[in-house]
Amino acid sequence: MSRPTDVASFSADAWTAAAPWYDAIRAHPFVTGLADGTLERKVFLRYIADDAHYLSRYARALATTAARWPEPEQAAVLARFAAGAVDAERLLHEALFAEAGSSLHDAVGEVEPTPTCLAYVNTLQADAALAPAGVALAGLLPCFRVYTEVGRELVTVLSDTDAHPYEAWLRTYGDPAFEADTRRAESFADEQAERHPGTVAGMHDAYARATRFEWMFWDAAWRGESWPEPA
Repeated sequence: MSRPTDVASFSADAWTAAAPWYDAIRAHPFVTGLADGTLERKVFLRYIADDAHYLSRYARALATTAARWPEPEQAAVLARFAAGAVDAERLLHEALFAEAGSSLHDAVGEVEPTPTCLAYVNTLQADAALAPAGVALAGLLPCFRVYTEVGRELVTVLSDTDAHPYEAWLRTYGDPAFEADTRRAESFADEQAERHPGTVAGMHDAYARATRFEWMFWDAAWRGESWPEPA
């Protein structure tokens, strides 16, 4: 597990504190199945559908945080991240469903968000609207960092000769440009932590909570989580 930076900062400290949860993510059978290509396709597509629900709401939370961000130039960058996340990942989702002979539109329309998905994104959207800006961004960072780390580690399993069933997904999150965006977002949070030390405890709480949600999101897909039916 790498640190976001070699210099002590909020994001570095928060990521270090999140180590047990990241280790649990890497050891989860969903992620190990992604790595070795044995993950059942229907489980992966179930995850992609839930991720599409998540992404649209995550982008709104990021855009709301950008609108409230105190530094105009950084706010513009966060807004671009919000738009870019929707565009890039939607194209990935669409391509993955097309490979399976289906469509993202149909999948999202037929399957409602899991309870975990809604609990996660509703927390992010509430913080984006009501919490201090630094706290709101802190809760959004684990999605950046966890996927950067998983992508960076898992993309190494790819080879030039052997096909991997999840190569497109692995290359998307293993892209150095994605890691650069992650570090830039972290640097904005680091600056806010330095300028507003009274918010740091809340930032750590938001970061830790979102990291736990990241594990829960993978696990929900693995278990096929759904809403209960009345008895």
